[in-house]
Amino acid sequence: MLNVRQFVSSDAQNFIVITNHNNIYQYYLPNMSVFEGCNEISAPCEDKAFDKDIPQEKIYGSFRPDPENIKHHDINALAHAWLAEFNRALSTVKTNPDELDKFFMPHTVWKDHLGLTLDLRSFIGPQKIKDQLVKTFNKKVGKFEIDKLADHRNPTGVVLQTIHPEGADGKAPIEWITLYLKYKTDYGVGKGLIRLVSVHDETKATPIGLKALSVFTLLNEFTPVPELVGRNRPVGASHGENIERKTWLEKRFEEQDYKEGHQPMAVIVGGGQGGLTVAARLKSYGYNVLIVDANQRVGDNWRQRYKFLSLHDPFYYHKLPYIHMDTSPMYSSKDQFANFLECYARMLELNIWMNTTVNDATFDETTKTWEVKVTNNSTSDVKILKPKYLVFATGHSGEPNVPKFPNQDVFQGEIVHSSKHTSGANYAGKKALVIGACNSAHDIAQDFYEQGAKDVTMLQRSSTCVISSANGLSVITRDVYDKNGPEIDTADLLFQSNPLYLTNLLMQQQYRESSKMDAAMLEGLAKRGFKTNSGSGACGLFSLYYRRGSGYYIDVGCSKLIIEDKVHVKRSSVKRFLPRGVEFEDGSVIDDVDIVVLATGYSNMKETAQNLFGDKVADKLKPIWGLDEEGELKTIWRDSGHENFYYMGGNLALARYFSKRLALRIIAKEEGFD
Repeated sequence: MLNVRQFVSSDAQNFIVITNHNNIYQYYLPNMSVFEGCNEISAPCEDKAFDKDIPQEKIYGSFRPDPENIKHHDINALAHAWLAEFNRALSTVKTNPDELDKFFMPHTVWKDHLGLTLDLRSFIGPQKIKDQLVKTFNKKVGKFEIDKLADHRNPTGVVLQTIHPEGADGKAPIEWITLYLKYKTDYGVGKGLIRLVSVHDETKATPIGLKALSVFTLLNEFTPVPELVGRNRPVGASHGENIERKTWLEKRFEEQDYKEGHQPMAVIVGGGQGGLTVAARLKSYGYNVLIVDANQRVGDNWRQRYKFLSLHDPFYYHKLPYIHMDTSPMYSSKDQFANFLECYARMLELNIWMNTTVNDATFDETTKTWEVKVTNNSTSDVKILKPKYLVFATGHSGEPNVPKFPNQDVFQGEIVHSSKHTSGANYAGKKALVIGACNSAHDIAQDFYEQGAKDVTMLQRSSTCVISSANGLSVITRDVYDKNGPEIDTADLLFQSNPLYLTNLLMQQQYRESSKMDAAMLEGLAKRGFKTNSGSGACGLFSLYYRRGSGYYIDVGCSKLIIEDKVHVKRSSVKRFLPRGVEFEDGSVIDDVDIVVLATGYSNMKETAQNLFGDKVADKLKPIWGLDEEGELKTIWRDSGHENFYYMGGNLALARYFSKRLALRIIAKEEGFD
């Protein structure tokens, strides 16, 4: 059942929200048509790419673009003059907020990561922006300055970015001036980014000048708690006379030997990239934290996955904080990356108890501390830890989703979830069925074929967004996460700075471009009956990752196998299992099946927490992942719903970026900065 609600906000933003179970579809009505079709929180997938340039009204609204202003003036002078006026207006925001109106478009979005609210927020439209600034600006953000050191490619800190050039027919370009920002407050240091567009009034009779299309503010550090890196790095050895001197190794043992009176500030459950990065961040600010992981070795969460898994994302995208391996291959194998994580933990001297299981955790409402029960899997020794904060970093995907099919118990072959698959070599000369059609399903189907399975079929139950690693990823990451991109912190600043509607518009164009480059592959898949889509709202791969965490495949070889019919495609659903095969809803049967792999994804991370900590904790936890009404990811790295409990997860790039945001959020609470 669809529930429809219509709202008119205080700033005359009229929109409809349609909810269907857990999905939210947000549609802006004509008086805010700039957002229409490009700000959906969970838009349906489109079969085809959006085959037009970004419509001018999506950027300029009811104004007219004024490219002549940019052509005939120095953009640095324009930017500095605009920012000086903007700073003056901001300095009086509490007494005269309406002075800011001349700087904003009706659809301007101020996106903020911990700068204004110590949360991840997007304030849509001038009125919501002003309301928030009146509450917090002078306290949270000071005067903006242009940051000339942010991007080595743009030493003035100001750059003109052209998305669509001026048309041959005189059609105005889609372009904006980007300003890299820095700012200071009484207690912190931040970065930011503003995108400015040049406009006329609606009749094109009166030049208006520059207006902000979007503003992004990012808290980077609390001044009283500096990050102990670079010039602030620890001294290390203590020179001179030191009675009862202890070695570095002795100090490390003491640091990790938690007893009464010596407890970690935070216990991090899970030692994958999420747990390691947030532990590294907190350690770099001087806090003692402990990672607890049930695996034998750091990196086992990658090491134990299927044999031929490799990272699908290029090196420039998946760097981790503090240590950059410039000799790393562009696409690491899972074992290479597992070994890197193990080295990463050692080099950063992270406190980790491996081979240790968390059995229970309870929160004391009086002392505001956790009591975490852990067991050493080898010795069965039980210890009680009493941290103030609990960070749940078991992976945002949660537990394996293992569906049950009719008559499954009569099947004489083997059924495994993709998380338990090791190598197709065990099934050489045999017949394999892979249920699912996203990354893992493709990798495993390719593995079966390459290892000599006599017949491999992929069961596709719904369409999949497919991009090639060679073409699709190169377009998505171009000039940000590639060899021509800026330093990684600036790359993250650029990537995170776009509000949802602008992200969607740009991703529509990226997928449009990459789908043309991938046309032969997509056509070949269609001929084999493999159904593809263009992502949520035709916005490509990332639109699905942020909304669902799945639904896509980055092609590293399996698409060619499908096109050549070396991996067969079946489009239907399972009706029931047979003793030696599977019958489908369309009435067809695959006989003599030896192995069925369920590449059926994972459940919500909240379910993992519930299984581990019980209902008392889980009942307070909010749903996780997907986009909220402002276009920010829900719950993860934010308020979980339970005091002093935080979720940590995401792919490698998100782990890198949001580990710092979560660390700063915990520090704010610990030090009373909130």
